[in-house]
Parts: sequence; structure tokens; C-alpha cells
Amino acid sequence: MRAADLGSKRVAIWGLGREGQAAIRFLRRHHPDLPLFLLDDAEDPRLLEGIGGAIEPFFGKEAIGRALPRVEVIVKSPGVSLYRPEIAAARASGVKITSLLNLWFAEPRRAAAICVTGTKGKSTTASLLAHLLTAEGRKVALAGNIGVAITDIEQEAVEFVVVEVSSYQAADFTGKPDVALLTALFPEHLDWHGGLENYYRDKLRLLGRARPRILPASALAIAARFLPPAETGACVFDEEGALHARDGAIFDGATRIGEIANAYLRRRHNASNLCAALAALKLYGGDLGRALEATADFAGLPHRQEELGLAGGVLAVDDSISTTPESALAALEAYEGRDITVILGGHDRGIDYGKLVEALLRGAARRAICVGEAGRRIYAEATRGGGRQEGALFFEASSMAEAVAQAKNLTAKGGVILLSPAAPSYGQYRDFIERGRDFAVRIGLPWR
Repeated sequence: MRAADLGSKRVAIWGLGREGQAAIRFLRRHHPDLPLFLLDDAEDPRLLEGIGGAIEPFFGKEAIGRALPRVEVIVKSPGVSLYRPEIAAARASGVKITSLLNLWFAEPRRAAAICVTGTKGKSTTASLLAHLLTAEGRKVALAGNIGVAITDIEQEAVEFVVVEVSSYQAADFTGKPDVALLTALFPEHLDWHGGLENYYRDKLRLLGRARPRILPASALAIAARFLPPAETGACVFDEEGALHARDGAIFDGATRIGEIANAYLRRRHNASNLCAALAALKLYGGDLGRALEATADFAGLPHRQEELGLAGGVLAVDDSISTTPESALAALEAYEGRDITVILGGHDRGIDYGKLVEALLRGAARRAICVGEAGRRIYAEATRGGGRQEGALFFEASSMAEAVAQAKNLTAKGGVILLSPAAPSYGQYRDFIERGRDFAVRIGLPWR
């Protein structure tokens, strides 16, 4: 479905966040006078000024229910689950469901589109790939979940568009990227997708729409269940016969490319992200040695193992983006050997925390302070039986303020206070950014 097809339709924009607002701008450029239904689950969402044209707002669940029988097309924001009963009912009644990403891919374009997805690492990998392409003198736009909204790109000015794609966006993706890249794959967002199998299927849908596709060796077994065999150019990384990291260096098969000079990228999970970005660059004939040198000035992204500084002689690390046990384990590994107090917990989606608890009981941290619903479950699992546990000592806190106060009291100079929640922030904060900022404020350090 193209934007031109919507001029005579009754169109609803569902979700008025960043992507919903971009959808309004996009449709107004194509159809300045098209009447729009604006739907949002919040009772009082922030509306754009100067939307122009005729609009009808429907805010809150009851109002949305009244609007849906009147629309023919829904441009759905990523946060609105594809599996909601209202979406299923609308589809069954003949309503077409699309997204800003699908509308953009339906339009003619000159730039090569490289789509990056993954349970974790997609923002870092997309940013790193854009950085490396720029270092080669290519004109690049970074879009999607990070960078600008994809429909706000000045297409005539760029050769490459690197698009970060969430599982929410991949679930009903209909475009054809020039390259699709998967960084990692493990359980996440099971509530949105309605289960693990749906999550894997939805995530991998992006790769099924592209040739070539790039994926880590660790995801091959799962990918084989959901993707047809690649007709052309499937590219694997993180295995000895391909791009991989070893002993602080990057290898392409048996060929040593060079040392990873950037300390942030030397961390095991980031070295994997670097291999993924280099694999994409290699497809376009990039010089891997020069690219590796160009990573020296790559800065890590906020809220991703971001070292805020020292507070009372203790290093404060904001890893608020961590919403899975795997990402928390990666953060703990990055500070292995230090006196770590980790703050865990948030919204509970029912994910298995067994591996994280086991690692903590083996001493991955000295102390774990547990907050929120997920924190209560982690605490209960770790202290089951009532006896003193080996490894980490576990504590409960009712808020970030209390958790940080406890962490400050318990952690000696030279130690690390690590916010790596292994859970989303829903119910306590608007998003992981707000949670990370609250942590910084409570710890007494500036945030960016």
C-alpha cells in the first residue's frame, strides 16, 4: 500500500508518539486535506501543533472502540500490538493495517536500505554501521527507532539508510530491504507478541524479506525453524570461519583484521555488534582494516552501560536499556572482578530469570537490590529456602530512591553501582530513558 492509495480512504493514525506524529506529517505532505482519525490509548496525549486539515480525535479505549467501525485503513504505531483483539477484529472486518515503515518502503527510493534488528544490540550496531559508512565517505542517514523518523529522511541527499527495526515493526513488515541484519535473538517482549514462538517468527520476518541476510551463529538453529533456506548470500558472523572477535581482536576467518582499540567495543557483546556491522560493510566492499581503525572515536549510546562517573568514589553505570536477563548478564560481565551492587527489576513479563539468579548466586555481583514486580520475583527465587545464599546478597527496595540509597550505603569506594534492571520500566517510568535519568539524579551525577 502506497501513500497515493490513501487519498480517498478513511485513515486512522493509531498512536501519537514519535512515529505517529511522523505519520501525520508524512500523510499531510501527500494529502494536505485528507481527514484523519487520531487514535491513542492515553486519555490526553500530546497533540501536534499545526496538524492542519480535518481531524477527529478518539482518545482512550472506549473512544477507540467507537472509531474503528468508521475507518478503512489504520496506520499503526509500533507500540500498538498486532495481537490486540481490536486489531484482529478490525482486520476481520476488512480494515487494512499498515505502518509508517511499510509506507516508506512502498515508495520509490534511490538509497540502499540496511535494516538492523535484534533482541539487543540493534541501536549500537545501527549507529556503528552508520559511523563506519560515514568514515568511508558515504552519505548516510540513521533512521527508525534511533535517529530520525524514516519518512523525514531527505532521500536525495543520502546513499544509505540504516534503519533500526524493532520486533514490533518487523511483525507485519512488507518491505524489501537491500540487507537485513540480526544482532542477537533470545526471549523478549513476550506480552506484546503473545508468546515466544510469535516473537521469534515476528523478529525473523524482517530477514525473510531480504537478500542477503546477516545473522549470528547463535541464532542459526532458531532461524532455520522460521526462515526458508537462503537462496543467496546468507552471511553468518560470530563463528571461526567468518567475522568474529577473539582476544581483543577482529578476525575474518583465519585472517586477523586488527585490534579493537575502542575499550567500549572490546566488551564481548559489543565486539559481536562490531562483527555484525563489519559484515554489512563487507557486503559493500568496505575496507575492514580501515573500518576497524575508524571505531576508535565511536562513543557508546546513552543508557547502555553508560559510565556516569564517580559518586563518593563509586563508579555509577546506567544500563537502563537492559530489559532481559541476557543484557544484565552482559553488563555484569563487563565489570567482572569489581565490587558490584546491581539494581534489578521493573515490570514483570514472566521471563525466566533462572540464569541471572544462578549467576548472581555464583558471585557475578556482591549485592543485588530488587525493585518492582520483576524484582520481587527475582528476590523470591534467589532467597527460596530462607537460608543465607552463596554469592550475592539480595535486598528489596520500594523505589529507585530507596535502591540507590541502599546501594550507596553498601558499596565501598572503588566499587560499581550498576543499574541493569533486566526488565522494562512500564508502570514506574514512561520509558528506559526516564528511568536512567532518575537513577542519575538519585546517584547525584549529571545525565545527557
